[in-house]
Amino acid sequence: MNLKQIIAAGILLTSLAACVEKRSNKSGIAPGWVAFDYTAELIERSGTTMEYLRRFNCYLEQTTQAGRDSVDRLYFSRVKILRGEQPKTWILNLREHYGNERTITVYAEHALGHTVGVTWTVVSEGLGTKYGRPTDRSVDTFHVSARGDGAWVVKHNGHDREFTDASTWTVRFDHSGAIQLEGSGTRTSIAKPALHLAYTIESPLLYRPNPAHDTYNLGDGLLRIVATGDSRVPEESTVKALGNEYVQIYYGRWQDKAMRRSAIEL
Repeated sequence: MNLKQIIAAGILLTSLAACVEKRSNKSGIAPGWVAFDYTAELIERSGTTMEYLRRFNCYLEQTTQAGRDSVDRLYFSRVKILRGEQPKTWILNLREHYGNERTITVYAEHALGHTVGVTWTVVSEGLGTKYGRPTDRSVDTFHVSARGDGAWVVKHNGHDREFTDASTWTVRFDHSGAIQLEGSGTRTSIAKPALHLAYTIESPLLYRPNPAHDTYNLGDGLLRIVATGDSRVPEESTVKALGNEYVQIYYGRWQDKAMRRSAIEL
C-alpha cells in the first residue's frame, strides 16, 4: 500500500484503518501500526548506512595497505571501495541483502575515531525500502561528526518517492557490535494532503547483531510517533520493543502485542 492509496481513502488517519490489509491487522489500532511501519522504514535505511560507515571507518583507520585489505576481506564482500574523482572522496558500491544496489559517497579526509571536530559528509542513494521497485529511489545526506566519546552525532535530510525526511541522531556501536540509536526526526509526505510523522526515540533503540545473516534486529527501545494530517489533530502511537521480534504498541485507547520484525540488513 502506498501513500496515494491512503490519501485517496479520505481523512488521513481514519483512512489508514480502512487500508491496512496489506500492512497491518484489521483493528482499531491499525493506524498506529502503519505509522510505525513508515517510521521504521526510515530508521532501518539510515541504520544500514551507519553500519557501513562504521566498517568504512575501520578501513580508514588502517595505516597500511595490508591492514586495509584485511578489513576489506572481513567486511566488504559485497562492496567495491573506490576513490572518487574529487579529492578526499570515497565511493562504496554495494549490493544489499536482498540484491538491492546502493551507492554511498563519503567525503572524508580522516577516520572519525574519537577526535572531536572530524566531520564526514555522506550521500547514500538506493532503494527507499527493502522490497521497493527499481524506480522507488531514495537519496539521503548525512553529516556525521565524532563526539569524542566514541559516539557519532548525525544530522540527516533526504527523500524517497513518498516522503521528505529530516532527523538528528546520536549513534553508538557497543562492544558486542550492536547499533544504538537516539534522537528524533520527521517524515512529511510529498503528495497532498500531507501526512506528517514526528518521531522521538524515548529510550535508545538497540539493534543486536545476527552475524549468520549479516543483520541487526531490534531488541530494545521505546519510540513515540505523532501523526498529523489535514485535520491537524495529532494522533500518537508509542512502540516498545520487547525482544525476539515482538513489539508492544499503544494507539489511543488501543494496545496490541505482535511479532513485528524491524531489522538493519546489509
